Amino acid sequence: MEKTDEQRAEQRLRYRWPVRFVRSTGEKPFQGQMVDVSSKGMALLCHADKDCPHPGQHIAANFGVPHFDLSNSFDAVFFNRRGRICRVDKLSSQVHRLAIQFAEPLFFKPGEQNISESETQQRLKAKALSIVEAEEKVRAYREALARAEERTRFYAQAKAEIEGKLKAEIEARYKAETQSKLEAEEKIRAYAEAKARAEEKAKSESQARVEAEAKAKTEAKLRAKAEKKARAEVEKRAKVQTEAHEKVESYADQIAKIKDEAAQEIARVKAEAADAAAKLQAELKAQAKGDAEARIRVQEKANATDKVTNRTKQGILKKVDKFVTDRNKIF
Repeated sequence: MEKTDEQRAEQRLRYRWPVRFVRSTGEKPFQGQMVDVSSKGMALLCHADKDCPHPGQHIAANFGVPHFDLSNSFDAVFFNRRGRICRVDKLSSQVHRLAIQFAEPLFFKPGEQNISESETQQRLKAKALSIVEAEEKVRAYREALARAEERTRFYAQAKAEIEGKLKAEIEARYKAETQSKLEAEEKIRAYAEAKARAEEKAKSESQARVEAEAKAKTEAKLRAKAEKKARAEVEKRAKVQTEAHEKVESYADQIAKIKDEAAQEIARVKAEAADAAAKLQAELKAQAKGDAEARIRVQEKANATDKVTNRTKQGILKKVDKFVTDRNKIF
């Protein structure tokens, strides 16, 4: 450790660590670099721009302070302290040095930790080296991570391209399958419609065939019935004709018999009339010159005989006429 100013009552610890500070709450933090620190204040470097604080302003700083132990290492204690800008040294047009007084002191004195300055610098140097190594590892890790991310990005792009191609192929295949499915469904629908039409036609034809068969059976039955009826009518007519023929023959025999009887009766009457006439003629010859009464009686008898003969003829003719004109008789 060494004193930068003999008037200072407390030694300061010199080291170069990053510091973050803000001028007001909610403001974006600014970056600075530690120069030295004590329990009551610190000095830091910042960019010489419009955002650099001015003397009298208050800031809130976040920083870490090494806390050495008995071993060869140390711990970093982090603080958040508010302070006032006591002085601003313009080191160059790019860099200003700020002297800050803490509103609340630290709980230990960083420059007075019972360790020599050379040992402090060695530990800080070792820590810096470890930090550099860690930063190098972090950088290498970040580079590896960047390469891995690049490779991952490349793989992601390749995967996206492959997935795009696969998606396009799947969509094309799906479209083709959908088209094939639609065509198959259209064919199935056309086949189903044709099948339905064929079944309907077959059903209609079957129904027409059944109806035709039923009609044929009905017509066959009617024809058989008509033929049976016709046969019955023919048989009946034949029977009637036979009976009529027999009756005609019988009536002809009867008429012939009646005619014979009439002829015999007429012959008998004629014979009786001839006998009567002969008798009359004999009587007339016997009584050629009879009186008027005898002639009248003879005449009356002759008239009576004629009347009997006429009545007999008329009776026979009436019988024949009645027999012929009888409507209940069938010839």
